Amino acid sequence: MGPRGTRSVGNSLQVRAFRRFARKPWCYGAAKQVVDIMERRGWKPYQISAIRCVMDDFRQAYTGERPCIYTTAFVPTELVYGLGAVPFLPEVAAGYAAAFGFAYDALGAAESMWYSADLCSFHRAGVGAGKLGVLPRPSAVIATAHLCDGGKKSLHRMSKDAGCPFYLLDVPYDRSERGQKRLRDQVEHIAFDLPEKVPGISPEGMAEAIRVSNATLDDYLEVCALRQHSPSPWRGGEALNYVVMFLGAWGNPWLAEFYKDLASHIRGIIASGEYPCCSERHRLLWLNLRPYYKTGLLDYLELELETSVAFEEYNWPYWSELDPDDPFASVARKMLANFGWGPIERRLAAVDRMIDDYSIDGVVQFAQWGCRQSNGGASMLADHLKRRGIPFLNLGGDGVDVRNGSEAQAMTRLGAFVELIDAKKAR
Repeated sequence: MGPRGTRSVGNSLQVRAFRRFARKPWCYGAAKQVVDIMERRGWKPYQISAIRCVMDDFRQAYTGERPCIYTTAFVPTELVYGLGAVPFLPEVAAGYAAAFGFAYDALGAAESMWYSADLCSFHRAGVGAGKLGVLPRPSAVIATAHLCDGGKKSLHRMSKDAGCPFYLLDVPYDRSERGQKRLRDQVEHIAFDLPEKVPGISPEGMAEAIRVSNATLDDYLEVCALRQHSPSPWRGGEALNYVVMFLGAWGNPWLAEFYKDLASHIRGIIASGEYPCCSERHRLLWLNLRPYYKTGLLDYLELELETSVAFEEYNWPYWSELDPDDPFASVARKMLANFGWGPIERRLAAVDRMIDDYSIDGVVQFAQWGCRQSNGGASMLADHLKRRGIPFLNLGGDGVDVRNGSEAQAMTRLGAFVELIDAKKAR
């Protein structure tokens, strides 16, 4: 038995209900009717598009309508959709668990398996949710070796538990032609090896998934351009909720519809002048993620302190148009283009670009508990921004585990940070 035996976790009403109904097709028909009612009651079109996009993927994954492939957040989903499967990101599921109130059960299940509490809670909760039986059964797992060390290890454990194939994309540190070819060959190997092991998988849809992704990127670049407007036309606190769309739906036609609806919404806000934060005192760039359990942190920042989160690091489009005639090389190039991989100068250059594009007054990094990838460069990031004269706050917290975060303390630090920017502007 671990520090918290399995008998003490996984018995909440939410977990029991989810286990019982998530795999039943009729449940999604009922959910569709609820979404239709939400639409009639005035929910915004982009919100409805997002719900339908996520619900459609969940339905196919949980009911087994299409093969389900677990991935980490940095595996391009064009690969999965192109193979005729549906992607599922356990770390994203951990965010949903926090939002809907059963992260405690998932974290407890992971602790009962002797997972250390100093590991990233997104991965701990993902492993725990798998232990509780609330995740869809994977047909295969594809992980990547770059950016996130915990992701590949947690997914390898899940593949062992499910008894399914596990693939690790070993991403080269450099962006040389030799490194790109090596990664391309790995992607091609997965695309042709998986069909031999998983029924319903085929690489024939790769070119179409790339074309869909390119069309979606055009729509998303318009969203990014519209968000440069001051005052900010879309709250960053809400935008951070939609990181799930940015990380996990490229290659899905629903994503283009979501971004079209979002662009239309933002244009309407700019035309009407009904900005979320009319008296915008400052504009912030937000690095990493946010707490996904119930918290008033972002409301306090944007509504009470009147300081907008103008843009978010994890929503920044870092790649250019892909080539449908060479989809395997395109997937490889997209992975190598990630600014978080390689020398720290790549991330610093990306942060500089976002600061300039979005007229940023200050930068906040949400120092997610256990995230070595982002937190490891905090001191170099602080020194770099200091040389630019940009105030920086490394805000400790946890995206999933409320035990590792103090809302009152975080609000106090944000308030002091805004006062610091006030004083800098006054000088």
